Amino acid sequence: MPSLRNALYSTIFIVAVVVGLSVFADVAYIYTLCGLSGWALVGHLVTLDDDMPGEWCNPEGSKALWHSSLLALLVKLLVFSVFLILAMSFPGLARYGA
Repeated sequence: MPSLRNALYSTIFIVAVVVGLSVFADVAYIYTLCGLSGWALVGHLVTLDDDMPGEWCNPEGSKALWHSSLLALLVKLLVFSVFLILAMSFPGLARYGA
């Protein structure tokens, strides 16, 4: 269950950052979520070539690893898009957490 544990730790970290920025820097929740999801998306996009078959993280040339990396990138893009659309469609969300 290492992946479940990693998901739990990641969720706790994200909640701590969102609440911390809200309490100490008066940043709305939606803006922090947009920033964190955008950061994850760009980070994955920058290192995407490492997961290609035969590259640094995939020297054995596994297509499954490459496809799972592309799927993870797609999920990150969808999450970022949802947060961005929510922030732009409902400007009232900026009041929460600030």
